[in-house]
Amino acid sequence: MQQTMQQRRPHSTANGTENGHTATTNGHSSGHSDDPSISRDQRRIERREAKKLREQKKTTRRVKRRHSGWIHDPNLQLGILSFVLFALIGFTAFKLMHSNKTTRPDPIQRFEQKLQSKSNHGLLAKLRGGSKYIIPESMRNIGCRKDWYTELRREYDTHIYPKDDERSLKWVAEHRQRQGIYTQSPLASTPYDIFHCPTYPPEGYPVQWPVLDVLKNWSPDDPTPHYQLYQGLCVFDYRTELDKANNYRERELPFLVRNDPAAARTAERWNDAEYMKKLLMGKEDTNRRTEYSPNNHFMYWVDKRPRDVKKAQWKEMNERRRRGEEVHDGFGRGDQEELAEAMKEMEEVNEIKAQLEAAKRLAEDNPEDEAAQEELHRLQREMKRARDRVAQESAENWHPPTENLRMTYLEWLEHANVTDDKLGPDNPHWYFRLIGCGKMGEHTEDGSCDKGSSEWLFDELTYFQPREGDERPFYMINPKKQQGIHCRFGMKGVIAENHFDLSRNAINVLYGQRRYILAHPNQCSNMNLLPRGHPSAAFGRGLERSRFGGISGI
Repeated sequence: MQQTMQQRRPHSTANGTENGHTATTNGHSSGHSDDPSISRDQRRIERREAKKLREQKKTTRRVKRRHSGWIHDPNLQLGILSFVLFALIGFTAFKLMHSNKTTRPDPIQRFEQKLQSKSNHGLLAKLRGGSKYIIPESMRNIGCRKDWYTELRREYDTHIYPKDDERSLKWVAEHRQRQGIYTQSPLASTPYDIFHCPTYPPEGYPVQWPVLDVLKNWSPDDPTPHYQLYQGLCVFDYRTELDKANNYRERELPFLVRNDPAAARTAERWNDAEYMKKLLMGKEDTNRRTEYSPNNHFMYWVDKRPRDVKKAQWKEMNERRRRGEEVHDGFGRGDQEELAEAMKEMEEVNEIKAQLEAAKRLAEDNPEDEAAQEELHRLQREMKRARDRVAQESAENWHPPTENLRMTYLEWLEHANVTDDKLGPDNPHWYFRLIGCGKMGEHTEDGSCDKGSSEWLFDELTYFQPREGDERPFYMINPKKQQGIHCRFGMKGVIAENHFDLSRNAINVLYGQRRYILAHPNQCSNMNLLPRGHPSAAFGRGLERSRFGGISGI
């Protein structure tokens, strides 16, 4: 076969260039020749080259470029630039009009916006609730979600007291001005200005004074304000001095904070008598905890009397009430003769205690002295007998200093709103109380730590909510250990005395005025604390006033 083909094309050459040509059709090129002299090898090469060209043309696509001349149009460029410039000017003007005349970011506002976004409870909750009002800064699982309270807040938040921090803070400042301006007594100097305290607590902060000086300046039984007082606590502005306040808090030292916008909003609502009637009566009309005392003194106590003794007392009281008598189980200061006898026994205990301490030192210094050792043992036995007498006196003669009752807010208000001639220290007083259980209710059978608990306190006092992380309110040290919110309504002249507390409480005064006389823990030895086991243990019968130091605050 090879010979035959070579004979038919005797003039073919190896490279196939002689008598050959190239043709192009529709973009495809192929090489061929009709010249019989082209050899078989040359044809094979031509076919391979033509095949390669066809394959290359299949993978190569031509893209038609669009005309982009409009980009270079100067009129169009000027129009786009003008539009962007006017949009930027409009956005800047809008921000200036709606940012309280300042472009500086407000950390308080950012914090509240974060809480508000959390309180919206998500899209699904909104869809389920329809048009139900979402209380600003409310929590998902803590607070009141009853319809009557939600509608009350909608009415006041929308129409009566819409959020306006400047208005609320101005109202608080005017209210404080109407109550009178307190100044430092000339006899109560401090090495620091309480309204311009240093960044970190100075040495010796807070200044203390002998309690006799503090009480002489203003007697606790006198509810009339004395505008010159002993004040050793620093006063910080929430809006500008929160970092300072935090430095004092980290040292576990007391201080005052003013001008908190959230607290100002609550105070503005709570000073509205109509709002308080609706809030505390609403549709629940609950009898709430109220303490009664025949005088102005309210001391903490826990009833440790045997059950049969308490039942007999209650039975006698109920019988006398059925006969129309006004009977109370509280005795306030107690019988004065019994109190004098109890104080005499306590003084004997203190005298023996002083002798015992001296005997211990003598016995330790003279271990071989038999007389010193015998005197120590004698005083130890005498101390035990004296303590037993005090315990027996407490068990036999102790009476509850106050009586625990329940009444509605309006009933308490009727007792509290009396003329000054009925507000003396020896006249009856009532102390109204609300409790918001929060997480404390998780461990109770009915989910509540108190009958008729006021869970809306967490929606009213949002700065006491047990939030954690970057949402934690400034006043909450450890939200997980919060023991609810306890709210007191005290009529004029009420004294909650000798209160000894190891917890780090934060107190918010929302209406009226409240005076505090604080003492450093190093003063406990001078407070004549009642012994362990007493119903009012850790609270004092009286003070060794010549040595006791006090800090006055209002």
